[in-house]
Order: sequence, then C-alpha cells, then structure tokens
Amino acid sequence: MAEQRQRYNEEFKKQAVKYVQEQTKTLPEIAEEMNIPSGTLKNWMTKYRSFEHEPVASANP
Repeated sequence: MAEQRQRYNEEFKKQAVKYVQEQTKTLPEIAEEMNIPSGTLKNWMTKYRSFEHEPVASANP
C-alpha cells in the first residue's frame, strides 16, 4: 500500500524557511527536528528564501 504524503500549506512552508534562516543548525538537523525530508526543505528554501532575516557576512574573516 502506498504511503500517504504529507501536505503543507504555503504559510507553513514560509515559516519553516524563516526558521531555517534564523538557526545555526544544519539543514538536515532542522529537517529531522521538523520531521520533513531534507530535500523538501531544501526545495522550500529555493522557492521562499528571503535574505532579510540572515546576518550580513563580514568582509573581514
């Protein structure tokens, strides 16, 4: 029997991407924490990512 696919609404996806951007954890760690396949979360990052919540990288290492 086929496994039932989980459906997520647009707001959930956007909030998940925002959460990823605010964390210092790796994408696979967050995907596991949220019980979402990391590939799915990566696709959402590509589609919904905005840079307003990410820290600006310093030019000095």
